[in-house]
Amino acid sequence: MSNAYTIVASPLFKLSQQRLAAFLTEKYSATLTQNTLAHIKQRIKQDLTLHPTLAPISERLLALGIAEYRQWQVDQHNLLFYRLDEQKQRIELLLLMDSRQSLQKLLFELMLLV
Repeated sequence: MSNAYTIVASPLFKLSQQRLAAFLTEKYSATLTQNTLAHIKQRIKQDLTLHPTLAPISERLLALGIAEYRQWQVDQHNLLFYRLDEQKQRIELLLLMDSRQSLQKLLFELMLLV
């Protein structure tokens, strides 16, 4: 387990997680929101920390001129964007979103809140 990477959640990630929770609660239910967020957290701990290169560089962000972030389809509807620092064995979580959302719109809205 010494090969596991450390996870660091950026302020933008925390905001995007709150936005996702609000979206899921409004559209579906608080129970579904709790279950979804718990599932995502579990997948990050079990899969991402041990296999940090499992996701490719994000084509969505690359189209916006951002080349260092990876995009992981955590489950059917949720995407996680993260950056890998191999020297420090660290994973910086950038953004969590529903795959049906507009990435550009979400980034714009989050930047207004930061």
